[in-house]
Amino acid sequence: PVFCSCLVSLLYTLYLFLANEEHGVHHAQEFENRFWTIFAVLFSTALFFAKDSPIAFGRWSPSLGFLCVVLAGYGVHIWDRHVHRIYMSRQLSLRRNTTAMSSLTRLNDLGIRVEDQLMNINS
Repeated sequence: PVFCSCLVSLLYTLYLFLANEEHGVHHAQEFENRFWTIFAVLFSTALFFAKDSPIAFGRWSPSLGFLCVVLAGYGVHIWDRHVHRIYMSRQLSLRRNTTAMSSLTRLNDLGIRVEDQLMNINS
């Protein structure tokens, strides 16, 4: 009953998280990342340490169970950040060939002195 209770509680929390898209936790990706990391840590804790869990090896080897909980949380944290980076790079279609040096070279080619532009900005 312990593992099932934890699983039901986590599933209800997941439902609330997904059902309330307008809530403040969805306003920043870092908040969502924290949610998924904490969710993974709580789920893996129940999975590795609950009495009635099918793989409760944390009860016989607490250090191994703790290590697996930390690895599961860190893995979900890294995976969520990686997925978000891929999404952001595709959404913005970032170009890597534009640099500050090429912009300065382009200004010089147009006959515009960089020092003059900096003076205009500062005044």
